[in-house]
Amino acid sequence: MQEQILNDCSSVVIGSDEWLTSNLQVTCYRNGDPIRQINDFNEWRNTAEGAMCWYEGEGSNKPKYGCLYNWHAVNDPRGLAPEGWRIPEDKDWARLVEALGGDRTAGGAMKDRGTGLWKKPNNGASNSSGFSALPGGFRTLYGEYRHLGIYSYFWSSTSYNSHCAWIRILGYFDPTVIHTGSSFENGYSVRCIKDAG
Repeated sequence: MQEQILNDCSSVVIGSDEWLTSNLQVTCYRNGDPIRQINDFNEWRNTAEGAMCWYEGEGSNKPKYGCLYNWHAVNDPRGLAPEGWRIPEDKDWARLVEALGGDRTAGGAMKDRGTGLWKKPNNGASNSSGFSALPGGFRTLYGEYRHLGIYSYFWSSTSYNSHCAWIRILGYFDPTVIHTGSSFENGYSVRCIKDAG
């Protein structure tokens, strides 16, 4: 059985969808198989399999920011999301952003405030949606860690092409939500959506 982390996690309904209010931090797939934890830079750079870590390999970052996963883990058929939840598709993110007023302002409604984890000024942050996004940074395809305290990066389950998938980015400097494609080998946060099926 997959490690369950939902006992202490809450969720929030935004528009027509229910989202978890914290980032995923499971270390095994839904069937119980472990996700390969990679801290070494060269190993991260060279793997084409599902992998996870926490920022700078520091276990103390896991409960705050959750794990960083490459897209191979996100897309693994064994299932990354806990039972009853799923990894959001790009269209799910689009629906969330639209429900919060569009990409120019939705980030403010999604960003946590008052925890001191976001770099100042954390412009526009109200967390009025209850989404509670934290700036967990990311891991590059070369294995380097970047942007803790500055940006939130979230995977979708939707590929952009044969090497990239769609992601969403929130930053400390404004309330926008950036929509772009990114390499499967980068490590980003995962936020789950309720599986209505």
